[in-house]
Amino acid sequence: MQRTMQVVFQKVSVCMYRVNSHNDSKTAANITNMLQSVTLTEDVFPPEIIFDILVRLPVKSLQRFRAACKLWNEMISSDRKFAKEQLRRATATITATAGRDCNRLIKYTHSYPGEPITSFMRDYSLRSLASSPGNLAGTYSEPNGPLVEGDWMHFDGDSCHGLLLLNVETAEDSLVLWNPSTGKFRTLPPIKEHPMQSCSVHTGFGYDSSTDTYKVVDVSHHGGVSIAMAHTVGTDSSWRLVPNFPNGSPRGCTKFVSGSLHWLLIQNKVTEFGEYLDYYVVVSMDMGKETFEEMVVPEKIIGDLELAVLNDWLCIVGRGSMICDVWVMKEYGNAESLTKLFSIPYQETNPPSRPSYSVMDTVSDDEILLYNKTGFVVYNHKNQTFRVPALQEFRGLSDFRVYTESLVSP
Repeated sequence: MQRTMQVVFQKVSVCMYRVNSHNDSKTAANITNMLQSVTLTEDVFPPEIIFDILVRLPVKSLQRFRAACKLWNEMISSDRKFAKEQLRRATATITATAGRDCNRLIKYTHSYPGEPITSFMRDYSLRSLASSPGNLAGTYSEPNGPLVEGDWMHFDGDSCHGLLLLNVETAEDSLVLWNPSTGKFRTLPPIKEHPMQSCSVHTGFGYDSSTDTYKVVDVSHHGGVSIAMAHTVGTDSSWRLVPNFPNGSPRGCTKFVSGSLHWLLIQNKVTEFGEYLDYYVVVSMDMGKETFEEMVVPEKIIGDLELAVLNDWLCIVGRGSMICDVWVMKEYGNAESLTKLFSIPYQETNPPSRPSYSVMDTVSDDEILLYNKTGFVVYNHKNQTFRVPALQEFRGLSDFRVYTESLVSP
């Protein structure tokens, strides 16, 4: 028995060393194969040791290991502490120089109105966009989810901890919080008494670390007035009014970073000459205190603006008439710390069009995934070159997001 324990311990030690020293899919596969030959049960190691070994593995490997034994299944499928620690370790390695095996691009496509009803969900590794210059048509996966054939939906807000917020436009619009890595989802209660019946809606969600809960925030805008409603996921079926959301016209997608949810608003003021002047404001909501703060965007950032997040930094993208500038907030909450990270020039198109890029995520040291009217583009800001990943395309209406693989339950 002692000899068996020594052999097992040696194998496990090798596993842990390789997980700590590498961050690529080939190494993860080798570790997975090694673990499959090791009997990690409570008879050999206590649960805390098994926890410390398994938590270092990627989500896809852990999903396979659920069938190994009851202990593993409960730990991987139901243990909130395990899910949080696995996510923390995975995202801690996501830097400009480390790999991005756990970050993925998900794209939903639905047929045009009047055409035969079809819908597709495709899921790609961001690493494959960086490493595969060829056609990626065969590299996607089809995640399990709450949608049925013919459902039309769009993503609301950005991803948070591997979760996505779906707005399923059925007979009664419904919000669904979904983890595409596990297939688990939760349908959120509707807002029964909405203060605004005819309005534009900008919804997002984020994590409240003070209560270990997720909150969905619905901002409705009409006639220059904005109203915010919030729901705490998993508590009850109620939505509550969050007072004092600043007036203004919301633009683009909400972004969650540094414990706060962010909107970009256009406000206006009257100049000394009696003219109305529009200007941009970033509004942040502290998820714990549920209070709002405003930050006026400096005048040096020009063009049609949009928020983005790169490497956990809040960014502002300024899409001018000749070039697209990406500004990063080096000190969170300090407008003066906004620094130009890089500029994206025009691509030559026929007919010419201005570069209305949306910044999605980093895919390698120097490469950024962008989206424009024609599709996805990988831009190398070091040598200022463009590359078009050959994703499998379908005719129809589409929406997409970047998310991180996780075991977090909605």
